[in-house]
Amino acid sequence: MVRVMPAVVRGPLAAAVMERLAAWLVVEQYSATMVPQILAVARGLSAWMDDHDVGLHGLTVEVLEGFEASYAFGVPGHVIVGMRIPVVRRFLIEAGYLPTAVPARKRTRRPVAQPPLVVRDAARRELDEWGAWQRQARAIGEGCIAHRRQWVAGLVDSLTGEGGVDWGSCDAATVNAFIGQRGWGFSQASKVSLVDATRSLLRWALVSGRVDHDLTGGILRTAGTRASLPRGLSPAQVEALLAACDTGKRAGIRDHAVITMLWRLGLRAGEVAGLALDDIDWAAGRLTVIGKGQRRLTLPLPDDVGRVLVSWLEVRPTEGSGRALFTRVRPPIGSLTSTGISDIVKHRAQAAGLGVVHAHRLRHTAAMNVLAAGGSQIEAQELLGHHSVLSTRVYARTDLSSLRTLTVPFGQVPR
Repeated sequence: MVRVMPAVVRGPLAAAVMERLAAWLVVEQYSATMVPQILAVARGLSAWMDDHDVGLHGLTVEVLEGFEASYAFGVPGHVIVGMRIPVVRRFLIEAGYLPTAVPARKRTRRPVAQPPLVVRDAARRELDEWGAWQRQARAIGEGCIAHRRQWVAGLVDSLTGEGGVDWGSCDAATVNAFIGQRGWGFSQASKVSLVDATRSLLRWALVSGRVDHDLTGGILRTAGTRASLPRGLSPAQVEALLAACDTGKRAGIRDHAVITMLWRLGLRAGEVAGLALDDIDWAAGRLTVIGKGQRRLTLPLPDDVGRVLVSWLEVRPTEGSGRALFTRVRPPIGSLTSTGISDIVKHRAQAAGLGVVHAHRLRHTAAMNVLAAGGSQIEAQELLGHHSVLSTRVYARTDLSSLRTLTVPFGQVPR
């Protein structure tokens, strides 16, 4: 096997780090065409860190996100950086260069390049305690906790002085000013995430006694849009998405099974990625899923879903794949991540001419299909695994065909 040697590198990822990366790529069996791209992205990251005075000990997830954000859409190299930075991140974590307490996640792209945010120790401790509260009291997943932290870390840091975090200086005006500045240039959906994270932070500050009154009522809301409502795919669009999977190839068979599970069972991308072979009870015709907040859900396994799973299991790689249900089909063989599941939907949707379609849209499709078929919100809630029916009510606002049957024709209004 030919060993690929990295080129000269500028910055904190010295020759020794690049040597380890090159050797790791060989062990992980990355293809000869991918290795030079991955090494080039790593060299670019090192140079970017050097330009921003970030040393090896200062390497964080936020630093990687800042580097990737500098390659915004349209900047030469943005495609390669977006495709290969997850591999670099995985190496840095496994090699011990990148400390992280949460799984790697797909981030929201910043519209402009921004330097990485390094919060002070007092602010970091507060953010850690907020995260623990979300995890223990609210059963929030690690990915969501990390995403929220990214949005509002700057707010907590702005309240921090030599004596620690001064929550007494936090008022509605301060919070709204932060939201306006932090959300500038982002999409409507991103601004909604920003406000959601801020409200969660302030609720924790209230229940923990850091503030003496509820500030959430004074937070400005983002303008509501039709796009913020759940949008499912039509039957024709689902057919087009499935048809884009070439079932004459192993990857196509896998992708067909993944998409079928998403739109038929309403699973999240992370739930599909977490499925193991042992989670399927073929005799009873049911499937066990670890849902949000580590809740175990048992779902029926419809015949059509069972058939596509059997087709996939007949061609699924066995060597190096462990017990994961869905795996890569090319080296390095391993279980698919949540990002990998999402990428399947994204790429197949583009091939079908559907534009940008995220995996969660198939979850919306499953819920709306339940309502369109005459099912109740309770049935949709059970399918989606929502803790409360309040989370499912939003779908009633989109099921217009059912709502029209409840309207009284004009002229027949009782007097």
